[in-house]
Amino acid sequence: MRKFVQLYSEIGKLNTVILHRPGTELEQLIPPYLEYMLSEDTPYVRIAAAEHDAFAQLLFNKGTNVLYLSNLFRETIENQIIREAFIEDYLQVSRVASESLKIVIREYLQTKTPAQFVEIIMRGVMKRDLIGIKTNDLPLVVQEDYPFYTDPLCGIYFTRDIGVCIGNGMIVSSMSMPFRQRETLLVRYIWKYHPLFRQDATPLWYDNNLGYSIEGGDVHVLSDKVLAIGYSERTSLGAIEAVAGNVLKSGYEKILLFNLPKSRRYMHLDVLFTMVDYNKFLVTPPMAEGQFEIYEITMDRQGELRTTRCTGSVKETLQYALKLDEVIFIPVGAGDVIHAPREHWNMGSNVLTIAPGEVIAYDRNEVTNEQLDKNGVQVHTFSGAELSRGRGGPRCMSMPINRD
Repeated sequence: MRKFVQLYSEIGKLNTVILHRPGTELEQLIPPYLEYMLSEDTPYVRIAAAEHDAFAQLLFNKGTNVLYLSNLFRETIENQIIREAFIEDYLQVSRVASESLKIVIREYLQTKTPAQFVEIIMRGVMKRDLIGIKTNDLPLVVQEDYPFYTDPLCGIYFTRDIGVCIGNGMIVSSMSMPFRQRETLLVRYIWKYHPLFRQDATPLWYDNNLGYSIEGGDVHVLSDKVLAIGYSERTSLGAIEAVAGNVLKSGYEKILLFNLPKSRRYMHLDVLFTMVDYNKFLVTPPMAEGQFEIYEITMDRQGELRTTRCTGSVKETLQYALKLDEVIFIPVGAGDVIHAPREHWNMGSNVLTIAPGEVIAYDRNEVTNEQLDKNGVQVHTFSGAELSRGRGGPRCMSMPINRD
């Protein structure tokens, strides 16, 4: 019998995936605070949602079971005891300004139905929500320009970032930036309490309470024996070490650690390369040129981690680790000096593989999509003109749960 969580590759037929349809939380992006909100633009949300629907329809048409994060979360917190526990954790991770304000927000949330509760958590508790409450509590009296008491979850449609499945277990991410740290709390509650995850007692490969940052865009399940993880601006060595200590005891044999520049341009490993077939990888020029150091993490018979630096090229390292006769690199933007950086910026490298040699991509990255087609990879496209403003692609917007 197939388990609910089953993920031993990047390319096996995608059976189940978790998405989040952009909604009111994305409407809370406001220009004066875009840098803090980790965004460069304000997408037209109605169009972004329609684009996302087209993405989901492509998945549905290919036989993928599409689950929505907001529905799973609502089903989880319908239990009042669980909802009240979530409120306490939410107030804590939101760094609410004072104890008196926590009391007011707690009472406000406790009056809501599960559906209303989910909506408020997504869009944040706004200052205008609490207008009319008679109190002399300092945070309610002192006026500040920022319109939220708790931040909206503007980045939550990038579900890959906040949770990643490996084998029959799961990493609940620990986000590096304060603005996104509430998102993983929803995933943790779904993992801990939702019947779909509890029916198989899904193990947790990383406890996000450890505090070391790790984000799903840096994790690639290359096979049932090999992972690739980016040591990046968003993923720390402490988290990689903790993950390695768990997954290498579960049957995995090695982790390839890519030491990436610590900058937004190289935010996650999946903006630099994506596995699209048994021996084919979509790559950006820096990855193709081998600009990054790679390390191999293994575990000895005594259960101690061992780390060695790989001396071969990226191609040679992947070929050896995956026991392949040949590795084919498909260049983003055909490696062209103009097209490559343009289509990298618009997430041309960030496609979602739904079966061996079959991917979903933004239609705007025409040069890259043509390269995929020339290399025998079937490409299904949809418009991402608004979605791509968030600097994420189809892989970023999906949390695969089950693959063949």
